[in-house]
Amino acid sequence: MVEPHSKHPIEQKTTLVAKAFQSLARPNITSPLSKSPSTVPSERQKTTTLVGITVLASLAVLSTLIAISILVENHRLSDRLQATESRQQPPSEKEKKQRLQQQTLDSRQCPECDLSGANFRDANLREAYLWKANLSNADLSDAYLEKADLRGVKLEGADLGYAMLKGANLGYANFVRARLANTDLSNANLWQANFREAYLVDANLQQADLRGAKLEGANLRAAKLIQANLEGAILLGANLENANFHQASLKGANLAKTQMTRADLGFANLQKASLGDAQLSQANLESADLTEAKLWVAKLENANLNNAILEKAKLGFAQLKGANLEDANLTDAILEGVILEDANLEDANLEGAKLEQANLIGAYLKDANLTEANLQGADLRGANLTKANLRNAYLQGANLRGANLKGASLKGTNLRDVDLTGAILPNGKIYSD
Repeated sequence: MVEPHSKHPIEQKTTLVAKAFQSLARPNITSPLSKSPSTVPSERQKTTTLVGITVLASLAVLSTLIAISILVENHRLSDRLQATESRQQPPSEKEKKQRLQQQTLDSRQCPECDLSGANFRDANLREAYLWKANLSNADLSDAYLEKADLRGVKLEGADLGYAMLKGANLGYANFVRARLANTDLSNANLWQANFREAYLVDANLQQADLRGAKLEGANLRAAKLIQANLEGAILLGANLENANFHQASLKGANLAKTQMTRADLGFANLQKASLGDAQLSQANLESADLTEAKLWVAKLENANLNNAILEKAKLGFAQLKGANLEDANLTDAILEGVILEDANLEDANLEGAKLEQANLIGAYLKDANLTEANLQGADLRGANLTKANLRNAYLQGANLRGANLKGASLKGTNLRDVDLTGAILPNGKIYSD
């Protein structure tokens, strides 16, 4: 290989020619005028001088042309060398990623590959093997990834809007702040997946396995989670408004401070779930199992809890104004300071329930079972307790002004300091001092 600035053989020859030209340019001719100022040069001398000048001029032009030719050749060799060197240089990171992206599309296999920022929009990666691949900030919108193996994959900040991931294996996947609007994740394995602050509006997670998944601050508004398994999942502060959890399992899940207005939790398993300070206004919890669930200060105004199981549930200071708790099981439930104003508790089982200082103004408790319930200091003004069972109940200091106790059982009931002004007694008579 010729160095771009090394002395080329042609250049060496040119140097020799130039030296010869210089020697010709200084001929050993003594001018006739130098011998005798008065001597006039002959015609022969004039001709010789003219020939010499012509030769020198020709040689000078030839030397210039040779020099130019050498410079051109030198530049050509330099360009050729640079081109060779560029071919020998390793590909840039961008080129590597482009090649890797194409390789992934062709083979559908790239475990542990760095594909961050890659463009897989509309790509067909069905049953692809991308175990532990890095797809952070990648564009996977409308991509087809049904049954793909994406265990441990990094999808932080990725766009998966409208993507098809039905039946995909995404155990331990990282979806932090990923966009998954209208994404199909039905029947997918999302065990221990991290969806913190992810956008899952209208996503389909029906029958998905989300056990132990992290969904803090995620937006799952109107998402479909029918029969999904979210046992032990963390949904702290998540937006679940209008989400469908019908028959879903949320056993032991953390749903504290979640927004679940109008959410459907009918027949869902919420045993020992944490719903403290959750917003469940107008939510459907019909036949839901909330055994030992924590609902401290939860907001359940106008919620439907018909036939719900709330045995030993903790509902202290929860707001259930206008809620429907017909046929609900509240055995041994903690309802201290709870607001059940105008709530429907017909045929509800409140045996052994703790309702100290509870607000039951205008509540409908017809045929309710309040055996051994603690209603100390409770406000039952205008409540309907027709045929209610209050045997051995503790109502000391309770306010029963205008309440209807017709046909109620008060055997063994503690009515000390109870205000019964205007109340209808079990015998149908109105109480008067």
